[in-house]
Amino acid sequence: MAKDMKTSIIFWLAVILSAVQLTVPVFFHLLDLQLRAIHVGLGISLAALVFPFSKKYQANKLTSMDILALIIIIAANINIYLKTLNIYMYPGSAGMLDLLLGIGLAIVILDTTRRAVGWAIPIIVIGLIFYAMFGDVFPGMWKLRGLSWDFVVNSIYYSPLGIYGSITAMSATFISLFIIFGSLLSAGGGGKTFIDIAFALTGRWRGGPAKAAIVASALFGSISGSAVANVAVTGNYTIPMMKKLGYPKDFAGAVEAIASTGGGITPPIMSIAAFMMAEFLSISYLKIIGYALIPCIIYYTSIYAGVHFMTLRLGLVPMPEEEIPKWRDVLTFQRLACLIIPMVVLLGLIAIGRPLLTAGFYTCLTTIVLMLITDIPKKGFKETFKNLLLALEDGGISLARIIPILVSVSILVNMVGITGIAPKISGLIMDVGGNNFIIALMIATVIPFLLGTSLPVVPTYVLSLSILAPPLLRLGADPVALHLFFIYWSLLGGVTPPTCTQAIVAAGISQGDWFKTGINAVKLGIVAFIMPFFFVWNPAFVGRGTPVDVAVCAVTGFLGAIFMGYGFFGHMNSKVNFIFRIAFFLGGVLLLFPNYLYSAVGLAIAIAMLIAQKAVTKKIKLEELSL
Repeated sequence: MAKDMKTSIIFWLAVILSAVQLTVPVFFHLLDLQLRAIHVGLGISLAALVFPFSKKYQANKLTSMDILALIIIIAANINIYLKTLNIYMYPGSAGMLDLLLGIGLAIVILDTTRRAVGWAIPIIVIGLIFYAMFGDVFPGMWKLRGLSWDFVVNSIYYSPLGIYGSITAMSATFISLFIIFGSLLSAGGGGKTFIDIAFALTGRWRGGPAKAAIVASALFGSISGSAVANVAVTGNYTIPMMKKLGYPKDFAGAVEAIASTGGGITPPIMSIAAFMMAEFLSISYLKIIGYALIPCIIYYTSIYAGVHFMTLRLGLVPMPEEEIPKWRDVLTFQRLACLIIPMVVLLGLIAIGRPLLTAGFYTCLTTIVLMLITDIPKKGFKETFKNLLLALEDGGISLARIIPILVSVSILVNMVGITGIAPKISGLIMDVGGNNFIIALMIATVIPFLLGTSLPVVPTYVLSLSILAPPLLRLGADPVALHLFFIYWSLLGGVTPPTCTQAIVAAGISQGDWFKTGINAVKLGIVAFIMPFFFVWNPAFVGRGTPVDVAVCAVTGFLGAIFMGYGFFGHMNSKVNFIFRIAFFLGGVLLLFPNYLYSAVGLAIAIAMLIAQKAVTKKIKLEELSL
């Protein structure tokens, strides 16, 4: 076949996938399994083409391995589509052909996931399948009566569980819609507009580019769904500007890395996590946004404070006036229409009680209509239509990156259920943590942190939730706070050395050292490593308390983030500078602590240090004048 045929197939398959996800769930009244079969068939087919089997295969050449994978995917999903009623009426009744197709499809899905994000999820799934079939060889509490291979395959493939389970259901409906919405928003100039708004807002302040990076990354990251993509898009604008202004390259990369990471906890979209939280908890999406708001503000306060104190320390000046975008050029209908109007439609429809699927569809439709209205007069119909196709292609490719992961996670959740391993892990956490809530939480951070080093936020969050939530809920954790806890720890692995993907990408742009970039990113976002423990301990941090408690937590958390930032990045020309740093950081941590007494002690320490610092600074100036 022609060398570029695979590229053409990928393009049109991506466009078709986006078009199907925009229309079929809304307008075609299919049974759940039929919709999921279409979603899995198209999504896994595209992913198998986008991600080569191995590095030795040319990415743009169709191979026999690709053709074999496509045949298995199409045959297996047509089989499910046609036999949907039989599966509902007679679960576990798969024939030999069904079982063989199920085994083939599961292998292709796990291999596609390996190609997309590495071995982490496939190894866990394969391990659980092995455990389900050979659990009788394990000792003690881990011993399990081995399940037959046909029972396991029936559960994975020939049922509304496993491959076609609840996680795939979310992927086939609102998750896909909002990923496509992110691509449409970017195609409508959203990314560049976010950046220009950020520079217009902060450019006249000292350290404007770094502060612009924080604002732009928070805005763009909320809808992009990928911290790495966020770094790549906004970092190419902000990092060179930061370096030009005088920031060290390792610090410039760190600002972009940690600010982009926060997109996953920034309302309103929170990288799809907010919608999944609403679905899991059966709570209004608007309430989820409200619960996430205080931690998000404290997170970005920590970064902003670190940047501001570093700016003062370096003695940097604002951006040159001629490089700051003019508000009259930014605040135009053409620039803002595709940003503001779709978000108003989304929030408005959710506020009046419309389902996420309906709200997502009309949000995407609004964005498409606005793109046509604003672009056709300027670019013409042909160029505008081409841009729309490219946006749909980008949406389809974005789906191809996430669908194999979510379907594999759906298999994993099913295997956790049929093996009964979750209660055993719960018992282990209870045994080690005992009745000590904080120790149990510290144990529970390990899985999301490690998985988050190689996986996107959503699958890491879902995996952690399915395995770790039960014991923590039994210890009294607030459900909303616990969900946010797992989301935060799912994010942090991607910015923490040695596997700090966002920092590595940012260092590539800044030409800095990736390890130093990662360390600086951790220092800037240190509050994110501490705060999740506190808001599970005291849910007032996430708005789950009395108005007084919520207000106190918000204020003390805000002050604590500032003092912690000063502890790392403030500077004073004195021999006791290190002592001041430790004292300010300790005061910040105590202020963040969800306890009135500790917060009062933290505030007292911080005020005492401010007074002492002023006295020492005055003494140093007098000594300099006397020389």
